[in-house]
This record gives sequence, C-alpha cells and structure tokens, in this order.
Amino acid sequence: MPNGYMGKILWVDLSNGTFEEETPPEEIYRKYLGGYGLGAYFIYSRIKPGCDPLGPDNILGFCPGLFTGTPAPFTGRYMVCGKSPLTGGWGDANSGGHFGPVIKQAGYDAILFTGISDKPVYLLIDNERKELCDASELWGTDIVRTEEKLIERHGKSFKVAAIGKGGENKVLFSGIVCDRGRIAARSGLGAVMGSKNLKALCIRGSLKRNYADRTKAIELAKDYNQKLKLTMTNPMIGMLTSMSDNFTFFMRLFNIGFDIAGKLQGIAPLLFRYFFHRWGTPYATVISHETGDTPIKNYIGDVSDFPKRLSKKLNKHASSPYKTKAFGCFGCPVQCGAILTAPPLDYADKETHRPEYETMAAFGGLILNNDFNTVLNINEYLNREGVDTISAGGVVAYALECVEKGLLKKNDFECREFPDGFLPGWGKAETIMPLLKLIVNREGIGDVLALGAGAASERIPGSKEFAVTSGGQELPMHDARKMPGLMLTYAADPTPGRHTAGGVDFLLMGSANRFAKGISFKSGKDPDKKGAGQAHAVKFKQAFNAMGFCEFSAWCGWYPLWEMFRAITGWDMTPEELLKTGWRIQTLRQQFNAREGAIKIDVNRRALGIPPRKNGVHKNVTIDIEPFVQSYYKHIGFDEKGFPKKETLELLCLADCLLR
Repeated sequence: MPNGYMGKILWVDLSNGTFEEETPPEEIYRKYLGGYGLGAYFIYSRIKPGCDPLGPDNILGFCPGLFTGTPAPFTGRYMVCGKSPLTGGWGDANSGGHFGPVIKQAGYDAILFTGISDKPVYLLIDNERKELCDASELWGTDIVRTEEKLIERHGKSFKVAAIGKGGENKVLFSGIVCDRGRIAARSGLGAVMGSKNLKALCIRGSLKRNYADRTKAIELAKDYNQKLKLTMTNPMIGMLTSMSDNFTFFMRLFNIGFDIAGKLQGIAPLLFRYFFHRWGTPYATVISHETGDTPIKNYIGDVSDFPKRLSKKLNKHASSPYKTKAFGCFGCPVQCGAILTAPPLDYADKETHRPEYETMAAFGGLILNNDFNTVLNINEYLNREGVDTISAGGVVAYALECVEKGLLKKNDFECREFPDGFLPGWGKAETIMPLLKLIVNREGIGDVLALGAGAASERIPGSKEFAVTSGGQELPMHDARKMPGLMLTYAADPTPGRHTAGGVDFLLMGSANRFAKGISFKSGKDPDKKGAGQAHAVKFKQAFNAMGFCEFSAWCGWYPLWEMFRAITGWDMTPEELLKTGWRIQTLRQQFNAREGAIKIDVNRRALGIPPRKNGVHKNVTIDIEPFVQSYYKHIGFDEKGFPKKETLELLCLADCLLR
C-alpha cells in the first residue's frame, strides 16, 4: 500500500447495482492530490459530454482530501463533485464533520456513482462488505431521522451522509448532509443525488493507511495544536475580540472592513484563533452588517434599512444561552462550531447546530429579519431537508422583491397549509418558513423558486434584475462592492458565485501570508496586479482544497505543511510543485466548463453597482469587472474567452483534454 492514501477508487453503478474497484497509479495522486482534484480527473475523463445533470450519465463523486483522516490538523474535509444542475458546469461542494475520514477508513480515496437506481437505495459499506440497500422507507424522511434509523439498524460506529426532501425533490440548490448539520451545500449536488434515487451513504471502516513517518506526523500535529491552544484562552485577546461590535461606527466611518486583520499579520492569527474558537463565524454578523460586507435587502438596501439596533439581535452572543458543547470537524484544534439545545426550536429534541454567519446574514439583513428564533428554526429546517442556506436566502430575497413590486400575489402562495394563500414580505419573520416549505416541497410557486433565482426570473416576467446570481448561482453573503476583488472570484471561477473558491483578497483578509513558507500573496487595485494575484491565489487554493484543509486554517498562522507532506506521503513537495498542481486542477475544472458550454460571465448588474447607489457605504461604487477578468485569464493561461490555451494544457500535462 502507498504512503498517505489508500490507493483505491470505488465505482458504484446504480443502474446495474454493481461495484468496481480501480487502482490509479501514484502519478495520478501526485498530479491531483485528492478531493476535487481526483474528482475532476475521473469525472472529466469518464463523464459523457453534454449530459443532463439530473440524468444517468452524470457522475457524482465523494472525494476526501489527500490529508483527510490523517493526524494533520484542520484536514477533515471532503468534496462532493459532479456536473451542477444549477449552473450547467462543473459543480463541487465542500463539507467538514466526520464523514470524510470514514471513506478513507473503508479503503477508498473516492467513491463515484453512475447511473440511476430504479428504486430508492442507500450505499452500505462495512469494511470489505459493500451493498446497495432498499431505502424506500427512508425516502421522505429528513436527514436527522435518516441518520438515526441507519445507526439503529447498523450500529453507532457508522457515519452517514444523506439527502433530505430538498435533494429528493430535486431542488436545484440542495446539498448533502452529515453529522446532523454539516452540509456539502453549493452547486445543487443534493439534487443530483436525489435524481439517482440515492438516499444516503452509510459507512464504517477500520482500515489503516501507511505513513512515511507516522511518529513524525503525530509529533508535528501535537506541536502545532499546542501552540494554537495557548492563544485560544488568552484573556487579553478575549477582551479585545469581545468588544469588536462597539467599533462598527468607526469602521464604517473610515471604510474599514475585516481586511484590516490581514494588514496586522503578526496579531491576526491570534485574533482569528480566539474568535473562531469562542464564537465561530457568527462573530462577524454585526460587523459585516454594519460595514457593508453583508448585502442588505437583496442588494438594494443599506445599513440605514437594517441598523445596528436590529442586527445586534443576531450578534455573536445570540446563541450563547443555548450552547451545550463545542463542535469541531475531524482533526480540528479550534472547534468553531457549536451544538445548541434551544427551547425556541420547533423540533422535539431541541438540538441543533449553531447557525453560521452565511445563514445569519442570508436570513438576516438580506431579507430584513432580525428574529434570532426564526433564524434558528430556518437553519435547522434547511439542514434537516438538505438545502443550501446561502442560495435559499437569495431565492427568498428574490421572491420578497417580486412581492414588493407586485409580480407575485397572495394567490401565488396558495398551498395545503394556506389554501387562501399568504403574502411574505420584508421583515415578516412568520412568513419565511411557510415560503421555504413551499420551495422544499415544490408546491405552488415553490416549484418555480426551487429552480433558483436565475431560472425563476426567466419564468416570472420583469424580475430578472431581482435575481442576484452569477452563472445561475446565488451570490454569498459578502457584497463585492465592499471588497471588489471578490467579484473576480464570483464571475470567473468554474463554480461561479462562490466566496471560498480562491479569491486573493479573501485570502488576504486573514493572515494567509503566514500559512506556508515559500508561498505568499499580493493584490492591488490595478487590474494587472489584481489578475496576477488572483491567478497565484487560485493555484494555491485549489491544491489547498484538494488536500482537505479547512478554509480557516490559512488564517491561523504558520503550518508545518512541507514537513507534514514528507511525514505522511514521503513526498518532498515544493511550493512550485504544489502551485502547479493547483493550477492543473483549476484548469481542468475550467476545461470541463469549456466542454459543457458553461464559460460565461453573467453577473447580476445590481451586484456590480449598476446603477451605483447615491448614498450609504456603497455610494458611487461600480465594479468594472471585465479588465480584472481579462488580466486573470492572461495570468492563469486562458484565452480572452476563458478557454484554457493549448500551451497551458500541454504544460500541465493535460494535452489529451484539448477540445476537438
């Protein structure tokens, strides 16, 4: 067995109910690492070009990172990959929790599904045993009940990833959930899983992998974790971070955002470690609403529409009375999540994951709601039914604007629960859950909204400008008018509308220049500098993701990356080879879109600041994105239309991917 990875891929043909194991050569692992690197390689080379994302020819891959399940800290992530039904191009979704490592423990570096089962099934793997089991009685149950039933049936040592009604009903922004609330959310891959009649994966494994130097890997991890923990309980840092919401007026006055942390490279890792550990991503909620990072009222509002007296009810302390324990993904020394026991929940067990910032913003300022109990219930409902909260918030905001402009009426919202209809509106918290249930159940107007805001706007005349999307996917809760470099990622990445896809400015918001020796990042306002910085950042980020790293590890200080590579795999990885690997992964993702006709820059004009606002924090801000995109294309080796150049493909050993 090789060092650091399992050396096998499992193919599952759902149409025939058969299994096939494949043993890739070491060269493939070295060239693609793991995660969506391996996913891109296998899916690009095996998928039928032009296939229906919801048809039998799409391939759905579950791909843990190269380091996932090893002693390496922060590497509990796995990727789900396939053709996206939401964008029509490459789709991937990242998740943490404890499911990724069990794929490795079962003996596989990836599990890929083809075909469509003629009835609902779930995949059961118990070490050497592999079986497709009848899931008919699980169909229609939420992921919490699904997980409970499978564990009751097979044992507590099994890990489960499943879809809820969102995926079953092919809501195009549904995802795949593990650990009752960690979700591979974006790209609509839950709908792909639902289209294949695949309800869940239920896996147990006890296989061990070989390491070049296991003792050294454990030693490196212990030393790194101990250094982190020294700062996570520092009372001075705690006092400084706890007062952050008091400075928002001055941050807004002087146009300061979270990027200030990136300029304080020495202290930034200490701050991020502390507040991630204590409050998680909701730490950012009030600051982001106040400084213009959070889009307000579907991008047409401002802090004056959702002032601090409202946003503070969603602050970092809102969940504190309900917190029962911290939650951390596999191998996480920071544990930025939390498990709550919350009496306001409309579920009997009252247990839920703490809502993340993106959820707080999507169902906060974006729709002018400041009722935290409503956010709690929305978060739990969407987690249970396996629906992306970012896209769901964007779709709800789109629908509310359609109502405000008179394009949707009360009778459009008729359903079994409300036979005479109801009328949702900005800040009307009590109407949001009924609207989400319409979408998840594909009932009434929900059947249209389940296609996403972009597709819905093609069916509701006069609503196109309300659909804040890029390439068909709803934008995340970071307004690029605050950080224009983000728009380059939203517009030009193969998975459009994603803030975590490799934006240089997003990396520099933290202390990414203190993550890996030999790799640093630069940006600038000039298009050529921005494009060059973006290309460099993208190369790093694709390799970073393929290794299985958590986004936040890049902001927590120096990491023993090269030493860990040697200890786990025996490879003498260099910065140059790592960046070239990330470049290869990004180029193959882009080439997938080129082949599928999905290279396009179709960003909502409102998100670009067209027309510019006449007041507020985004006053007179318009983003001219095309020069930045062209610069990025030049520096990454694509032509002016975004197609990878022949010489780029040849340099990256992808010549066999040339389009004929």
